Amino acid sequence: MTTTDQRPAAAISPARALAPEDPQAVEQLIAPVARRAVEIVRDMRPENSLSRWVTPEVAHQLARRASLTRRLRATTGYAPPRQLMVTGVRCCVVNEHTVEASCVLREPDRVRFLAMRWELRHSGWRVTVLEIG
Repeated sequence: MTTTDQRPAAAISPARALAPEDPQAVEQLIAPVARRAVEIVRDMRPENSLSRWVTPEVAHQLARRASLTRRLRATTGYAPPRQLMVTGVRCCVVNEHTVEASCVLREPDRVRFLAMRWELRHSGWRVTVLEIG
């Protein structure tokens, strides 16, 4: 890259303010929510750390999987590696109240796919369906 190829960061991606109810606002939340969800399932993060962004049903599902991880760890002693990288984030706006998103989470020993459905509720955007494969 030469000095003529370099541009200021503002010229590459200008910051724009998004309304909280704008479906594109969800794009900024996909990667952090996906990372936290997998960390909850791996029992590396408290189960209530996503309570602001997920419905109670999704929170219960994550808590159940975390409890299974604790049981497995107690019997086998397996501790998953701490490195986790979110890549391949995709977002599809279904309508102004629904967004479907997916991403790939890479760990040193495995790769996971995560899909989620976001819906605009009276209190903001919430994950109503979360599938981790």
